[in-house]
Amino acid sequence: MIKGNLTKIVLCATANNLLAGVWAAGKLQGIQTFANNEDGHAAFAEFLQQYPATPVYLMADAVEEDYRLESMPHTSGAAKSELIARKLNQFYRGLYYRTAHFVSRDKDKRKDDNYLFVALNNDEFIEGWINVIQSLNVQLVGLYLLPMLSKQLIKQFKLTAPNVLLCEKLSSGLRQTYFHHGSLRMSRLVPNVPDDASKLTYFYLVETEKTRMYLMSKRFISLDTRVSLALVSADGSTQHISQAISHEQGLDCLDINLSEMAKNLGLPVDLIQKMPELLHMQLLANGNLTDNLAPEKLTKSFQLSQLGKAIKIAIIAVGVLGLLSSGWMFIKGLDNQSAYKQAVQETTLQQYRYDEVAKNFPATPIGANDLKIAVDLDQAIANYPKSPRRMMQVLSAALEKSGQDSLDNIQLDRLRWVLGNDVNIRDDDKYIPMPSTSATNKTQTNPTVAASINPTALNEIGFMTAEISGFTGDYRAALNSVNRYVANLKADPRVASVDVMQEPVNVSSFADLQGSTTDELSTQKQPAFFKLRVILKPADQHLPAVAEVKQP
Repeated sequence: MIKGNLTKIVLCATANNLLAGVWAAGKLQGIQTFANNEDGHAAFAEFLQQYPATPVYLMADAVEEDYRLESMPHTSGAAKSELIARKLNQFYRGLYYRTAHFVSRDKDKRKDDNYLFVALNNDEFIEGWINVIQSLNVQLVGLYLLPMLSKQLIKQFKLTAPNVLLCEKLSSGLRQTYFHHGSLRMSRLVPNVPDDASKLTYFYLVETEKTRMYLMSKRFISLDTRVSLALVSADGSTQHISQAISHEQGLDCLDINLSEMAKNLGLPVDLIQKMPELLHMQLLANGNLTDNLAPEKLTKSFQLSQLGKAIKIAIIAVGVLGLLSSGWMFIKGLDNQSAYKQAVQETTLQQYRYDEVAKNFPATPIGANDLKIAVDLDQAIANYPKSPRRMMQVLSAALEKSGQDSLDNIQLDRLRWVLGNDVNIRDDDKYIPMPSTSATNKTQTNPTVAASINPTALNEIGFMTAEISGFTGDYRAALNSVNRYVANLKADPRVASVDVMQEPVNVSSFADLQGSTTDELSTQKQPAFFKLRVILKPADQHLPAVAEVKQP
C-alpha cells in the first residue's frame, strides 16, 4: 500500500464499469476494475478505505455528452461569472454536471469571448460511484470528460492541421473528437465496436461519414472543408483502416501508434492495448487538468483539505522564519556581547593609561569649578557685539605703571563694563561695601570732559572696584596710590574721563566717629576699598551691550 502527499487516485467511469488506478509520484502503482452494480460499489468502497485523505480524480467516458459553442460579450469579474451562470442555466437547466470552457476571443471590433459549454445529459452511470465517494468523505478533486483530455494528445503528436478528427478505440467504444485549430468543438462515442477485423474498416468509414455530416449540420465545417483524420492505436492495427478511408473518401489520414508515448510515460504497452483510457488517466495524474464539471458541493472536502495544507505550510514557514530570526538575533547578541566586553577592556586600558600619564601632570591651584566659570565667562563675553578687552587693556596699562612704585599695591576685585551713549549711568551693584556720601556727590560727570563726549556715539564705561592690598592703616599712602593710579589712567589717550566713585577712606566731615580703644576689634585693620568710573573715548559704533567681569 502506497500512501503520502504524492499519491493520487484516478478513476475512469463508463456505462458498465469503473477503472481505478493508483499513482505515486507520477508512476502507476496498481489498477483495479469495478462493475457498475452493488457488489462493485461495495468493493470500490473497500478500495477507497485503503487510501484515506488521498485526492481522487474522476474521469467520465459517456455517450450522453453535449457540446455547444457560444459567443458572449467580453466581461470580467462578477459580471463574467453571472453571465456564464445564466448561459449554463439557459442551455442545461436541471443538469448537475456542466461547465464552460473558454476557447478564444474574437479579433473584430467587439472582441467577444467564445466559450464551449459542456454537460452530461445523463449522469446515472456515475451516481453509484459518487454516492460511495460522498459517504466516505473522500477528497474529490473534480469530474472531467475524457475527450477534453484528448486535447493533450493533439499537442503531444503536434497535429497542426486546422481541422482534425481524432479517432480513438477505447474500452467503451469508438471515440471521435473534432478539433478546430487545436480547440475542442465536439465529441461523440459510438459503442459496440465490431470485433471482426474485416468489418472494422467499414465501421470506421461509416462512423466517420456520420461525424462529418453532423459537423456540417452544426456548421462547424462545410462540404469543401478538408478534414484530417488521426487514427490512434497502441499496436498499429489502424494502419490499413486509415489507408482504406483515405482511398474511399479522399481524407488526409494519419495513423498514430501510442506505444512510444506509453513508454515515455512509464505505462506498459500491453495495458494500453487492453485499456486505452489508461493513457488519458496518466495525463490526468501528471497534472494536465481540464475544466471541472463537478459542482462545488462535491469538491468542498478537497478544497478544505487544500486550505488546511496551505495553513500548515504557512505555519511551518512562519516557524522556520521565526527560528532563523531567533538564531540570527542570538548570533547578533553574542557578537554584541563580545563587542561590549572588548569595549569594556579597551576602556579600562585607556583609563589605566590616562591615570599613568596624569600622575605626571603639574598640580593646578585652580579648581575645576573655577575653570568652568572662566570658560563660561569667556563664552559669554564672546557673544557680545564688542569685547571689554580695550577697557581691560587701559586698566592693566595703568596698573603696570602704578606697580613700578613699590608703595602702590592695587588689587582689582571687580570690573563692570557698559557700552552705551548714557555716560551718567550708575553702578547699582551691591558688591561694594558701605558706599560713602562723598562718592554720591561725585557721580556727576565733569562738564568739561562731558562736553568732549559725543552723546550720539557708543561709549565704553567701566566701573572698577579695587583695594589696597597689604593695607596697614596708612590712609594717606592709600590715597596717594589711588591718586597716582587715577593720574595714569587720565594720561592714557584712550580715556575720556576718570571719576573716583569711592575713596579708600571716608574723608567727609559729616562722618560719625565711634568705637572703643579697649575693643579688641579696633586693633584689626579694615580693608581699603576704592571705586572708579572710567569712560573711554568711542572707537566705533556697536549695538548697546552690558558685561560684567569679577575676579574670582
